[in-house]
Amino acid sequence: MASRQASIIGAGIGGLAAGLALQRAGLQVRIYEQSPELGEVGAGLSISPNGALGLKALGVFDEFRDVAYAPDYQVIRHYKSARILGMATRGDRLAEAYGERYYVVHRADLHRVLMRAVLANDADAIVSGCRFIDLEQDLDGVDLQFEGGRSERSEFVIGADGVRSRVRSTLFGAEEVRFTGYIAWRGLVPIDRLPFDVMDPPSQIFIGPGHMINRYPVSGGRLLNFVAFAERAGWEEEGWNIPASVAELRAEFADWHPWVTSVIDAMPEDRLFKWALCARSPLMRWVRGRVAVLGDAAHPLLPYLGQGAVMAIEDAVVLGRCYQEGEDLSQALARYEAARVGRARLVVERSSLQVPRFHAADYDNFHHSVPVDEGLGLFCYDPGRVPV
Repeated sequence: MASRQASIIGAGIGGLAAGLALQRAGLQVRIYEQSPELGEVGAGLSISPNGALGLKALGVFDEFRDVAYAPDYQVIRHYKSARILGMATRGDRLAEAYGERYYVVHRADLHRVLMRAVLANDADAIVSGCRFIDLEQDLDGVDLQFEGGRSERSEFVIGADGVRSRVRSTLFGAEEVRFTGYIAWRGLVPIDRLPFDVMDPPSQIFIGPGHMINRYPVSGGRLLNFVAFAERAGWEEEGWNIPASVAELRAEFADWHPWVTSVIDAMPEDRLFKWALCARSPLMRWVRGRVAVLGDAAHPLLPYLGQGAVMAIEDAVVLGRCYQEGEDLSQALARYEAARVGRARLVVERSSLQVPRFHAADYDNFHHSVPVDEGLGLFCYDPGRVPV
């Protein structure tokens, strides 16, 4: 296909991965980010074998592996007794079965790897401080409008602007973002502040009635990523980066095992945030004309399978391959939509089905509830090789 220019709205993990995939397919790319400074807030995220294979396809796996942590296994414990309820293999056996291991990484570290790769290809590829407002398209291209009067024209556009995607609303109509009934706290704890036994093993989940905690090392083992979930009847605060207090979190988990409360007590106040888990329905159409959506804009997920960033990486790799292999833009975008809609919808549904498992009250039946990871067919998907 002849060289074209693509515009991407949003410079998060999905937007940068899409930009890199399209650059590798021979396009000139401009990624527009509403934040005035480039960077990624947040704490840790999981990269399962399917995501690691996607990073290989993007050519950044070695750089990613240098900043990631690869646990050999993860244990799941009872919230009060710390009794082991289950164990998930994370090491060499996954590499033998699926071609890669399971990794965890600080979101900012992965963001930096992708951003550097994009900018190495084109130093002007990312434009910050541009808040997208609207678009209009015709047979030849797409006109983009940004806050402050800036306008740009592009041959096609990818909306990678998250669960509250304005690109999605522009294409398919406004839809209220729903509060799911769950809130989360996230924080980063210096590991040298923690007792030795708290870190054995490094990767652990604790489950209790209406609550769950997931924690694992990031940043070269210097920090422990800590994410705590709780059920709530309602939520009114906007944003996913709301400062939270250690006292609030301690009160929420006061009767949990000392291995949990000792981590909370070691939490620096300025590294603790909270947000509401919100959702929109996964789309059955991702493309309209010369515009498509990707990542959370197309299929926001609950975080109970650790597939949010991974699915955006999968989207990006498949998009780049469809562009390379398509005869024209229309066919490329149609192939992208056809290849990804079913996969994404399946993962969204299965993520939602995990909620009762990880907010359990019946611990004795934990092993008999909905299976995780491999049992769902998540890891056997290689975005660099699946048919498109």
